[in-house]
Amino acid sequence: MEQLEEFDYGIAEYIWKILKTQQQVVWSWGVDPDTVMTIKNGTQFHVQGFLMTGTVKITYDEGMDLFDLDFLPDDDKPRKAILGLYLDQLVSVIDEHVEHCENYEERVNEEYSIIVNP
Repeated sequence: MEQLEEFDYGIAEYIWKILKTQQQVVWSWGVDPDTVMTIKNGTQFHVQGFLMTGTVKITYDEGMDLFDLDFLPDDDKPRKAILGLYLDQLVSVIDEHVEHCENYEERVNEEYSIIVNP
């Protein structure tokens, strides 16, 4: 396991500042706070979304000044990597792969109807 450096912690903090600009969307992914961790050049966390349950890894490519995503589903679906994203694309691209499906509003209403209409 690689030794983490101050740079890694700084990048993880920076990524979370970006994600928190759209905090409501991020929490809709079902992020498990206990799984949030700093990794080499980034951060990772576990999600439970409509489209994917698994780990999302976000790493920063310092040379390109871009971000890379790795989606690691808990089930047998294949791992997916998306390379070369700008910071303003992070939330929307993760949302497209984790949570936001075609019939999103309908799914939310079905899933949470017990909470809204007890």
